Amino acid sequence: MNLVLLHRGKLYWAIAILLIGISCGSPREGQSVNNNSTNPDNAVMASIPAKRLLSYWDNFDFKAKMHVTNPEEAEQKLVDFIALFPSVPDTVVQVSVHDMLKKASVEPSIFAYFLDKYTHYLYDPNSPMRNEDYYAHTLTYLASDTTLSQDERSKYTTLLELVRKNQVGTVATDFAYLAKDGKYRNMHEGTRPYKMLVFYDPTCTHCAAIMQDLAKTPAVNNCITNGFLDIVSVSLHPDKDSWIGYQQRIPDNWTNGWDDKGSVINEGLYNIRAYPTIFLLDEANTVLLKDAPLDVTLRYLVNLVSRG
Repeated sequence: MNLVLLHRGKLYWAIAILLIGISCGSPREGQSVNNNSTNPDNAVMASIPAKRLLSYWDNFDFKAKMHVTNPEEAEQKLVDFIALFPSVPDTVVQVSVHDMLKKASVEPSIFAYFLDKYTHYLYDPNSPMRNEDYYAHTLTYLASDTTLSQDERSKYTTLLELVRKNQVGTVATDFAYLAKDGKYRNMHEGTRPYKMLVFYDPTCTHCAAIMQDLAKTPAVNNCITNGFLDIVSVSLHPDKDSWIGYQQRIPDNWTNGWDDKGSVINEGLYNIRAYPTIFLLDEANTVLLKDAPLDVTLRYLVNLVSRG
């Protein structure tokens, strides 16, 4: 994986083109990105992908400070490490991340360097690799690291609680919103097999570009037309006039609403760090994808359609 291409890649339209002509038939149940089982068995840990991940850092010299002064090689190695996460169950990812951090802790400067990169790639809203469920493994290590001060551990514990909100495999938190027809609805409403929940800010130009990409994707519209998908877009901006003025930009086949009470932000129902934030849910409102980039979300829909 090329790091420069990773930063610069703009895949939205490439995925949109891939989706053209694909229609939504009878769907099958989607698989979550991460397997959240807490008890990996011996067969899983002995699999080739698991062994590859668990032994990935065996020959890396964490005591060599040149990794900090000349970090490109170390950074690329971490990027390639993260790229392997989807190939194994989530429990294997957790073991491998914790083992790697324990090895890195022998040299404080190296440890701090890798912590910064984990945060950058897995938690930065602008990272195409962002994944809060993966980042949680870094936080669980830090929250229980007795070499850190109690204040530091408390900080990481608090952040971990935020990151764990609405994780993949859990039921997304319900809330009420005001729809454009003037009626209140609950997010959990609806009986279609899949729901895309889009939190946005009408003053955000980045939102406008991404939502336009989504609105112009033919297969997404086919999925809506054929009863496969609901898109529920909810403005979190506190100004009602901004939401009303933006309504003409929201496609008619989406459900458009406004969190008029500010409950999503004020009550911390969701960990919103940038706009738009997109969730993909199933008909039971179980989270399938959490704050994934649009190209990842569209690829996931392609997978659902192909298996249907």
